[in-house]
Amino acid sequence: MIRVGSGRNRFAKEAPGLATNGTHPITGAPTSIAAFAGWAAQGPADQAILVRSWSDFATQFGGLEPSSYLGYAVSHFFANGGQQAYIVRLPESGNDTAAVMAAVHRLDAVPTVNLLAVPGEADPDTTSQLQAYCAGRRAFLIVDSAPGSTFATLQAGPDSLMTGANAINSALYFPWLNALDPRQNITRPFPPSGFVAGLYAATDASRGVWHAPVGASAGLTGQSGPALDLTDSEAATLNTHAVNCIRHLAQIGTVVWGGRTLGGSDQVASEWKYVPVRRLALYVETSLDEGIKWAVFEPNNERLWAELRLSVGAFMHTLFVQEAFQGTTPAQAYFVKCDAQNNPQSSIDQGVVNILVGFAPIKPAEFVVIRIQQAQGQTGSS
Repeated sequence: MIRVGSGRNRFAKEAPGLATNGTHPITGAPTSIAAFAGWAAQGPADQAILVRSWSDFATQFGGLEPSSYLGYAVSHFFANGGQQAYIVRLPESGNDTAAVMAAVHRLDAVPTVNLLAVPGEADPDTTSQLQAYCAGRRAFLIVDSAPGSTFATLQAGPDSLMTGANAINSALYFPWLNALDPRQNITRPFPPSGFVAGLYAATDASRGVWHAPVGASAGLTGQSGPALDLTDSEAATLNTHAVNCIRHLAQIGTVVWGGRTLGGSDQVASEWKYVPVRRLALYVETSLDEGIKWAVFEPNNERLWAELRLSVGAFMHTLFVQEAFQGTTPAQAYFVKCDAQNNPQSSIDQGVVNILVGFAPIKPAEFVVIRIQQAQGQTGSS
């Protein structure tokens, strides 16, 4: 029982050699539909509005407003490769946690959101609630460091409110980035979330969601460098505490130099340590749940289990061929289990089909296991 969206992704074509005979092919879900929340001078404040370009945002929400980071973040998103974003307009600037969450819940009516950012929002309690929201939507939160943060303020790690159970669906970026404010014709610091969300989208489109938006190929457009320079030692220390640094490196430029989730500190040793591993799992879960809804109301027996194994196996094999997993053979890279062993009579009596899907991510090397249930006769979330 999973509440998810639907859509198409270029990295999810049916695998050669594992055809499903046209019966139940699984189409990959989208991975980089973003959502931004913040104050704007105009525009609807009672619903989330989809924009597909900066000019689209400017027309509906009034463009750049120096007292709010929203417009700038959306501009940075599209400049760095973003394609689609939902906008949730807060009625007033400087809203508290309750107001932010009330606005974000307007996304409940949106079928699919993969990335969420509230530009400039760094309050630990608000971040924790945004993480919980993303966990419920199988979305990923891009978190800005607090304005004025330094190595000294972050070297012990983020606030503990931001590193709880839902932290695996989020990542923190530091420091802010200097960029031109064309509205005031000055260069000033901006939160990195808009830049990073665009980078996520560009990486997904060009290389796949299983590739880390980090390193020499993760350059950022439309900025003039980090607001704070970090040494190699400082960046290494922050990395162990799940703070993703943005650095300016000679002969490379300004790049994202960290790819951990907020649950990925060395002390925690989570299997969801890395951003691409977590986002790949979200992609697989979302795609499979949407792709097996045909099984609702089907007789819960060996024939159904065999069809599910074939359909899910074809989807996973596609990802294997595209080198999304470790391993040189399918058996080393992934498994799909749906049989009498994990579907005992008690599950059948409850109207539930259990599918166990595992894959070996590029980092780390061990299998990451995903459990999916399809409740017969109803749809929902588990």
